[in-house]
Amino acid sequence: MLQFPYLDEPLNGPAPPSLASGAAVRYRPLIPVTVVGSNGQRRFSRAVVDSGGDDTVFPIGVLGFIGATPRPDTGQRIRWRGNLHPLRFADVELVLADDASSCRWPAVVAFSPAPLPYPILGNAGCLSYFDVRLLGADLVVEMETNWKYPGTTS
Repeated sequence: MLQFPYLDEPLNGPAPPSLASGAAVRYRPLIPVTVVGSNGQRRFSRAVVDSGGDDTVFPIGVLGFIGATPRPDTGQRIRWRGNLHPLRFADVELVLADDASSCRWPAVVAFSPAPLPYPILGNAGCLSYFDVRLLGADLVVEMETNWKYPGTTS
């Protein structure tokens, strides 16, 4: 099982009423992920675990950097801050690793020019292969591979 602590994000301005008075950060389920293509890889120290995300999405610039070949354009889009941005899909491998173990699997993920602050680990390509527990009181993400997981663990 993989375990990741929630990571802190500085607040912009005063703490909202939903947080403790004087809070300076908000904790989020942000975890490290590596995307691997035929000519390279790119590690992101923060990607958001998004159970509401349909797809796993990375910045479009990574597509060429790792040498992944985009599939034909399907016309799929992502809406970000009210604007539609194109999605280009490609076959890659993803790697999640904590201090004790790692998981590596083939995935079809999306790449987009949308100005996302972090890659999105959505259901297709990532979360559908794991049983995920968000331990809010402990500020920990637990991920265990399920029967659909197509990769290797070490």
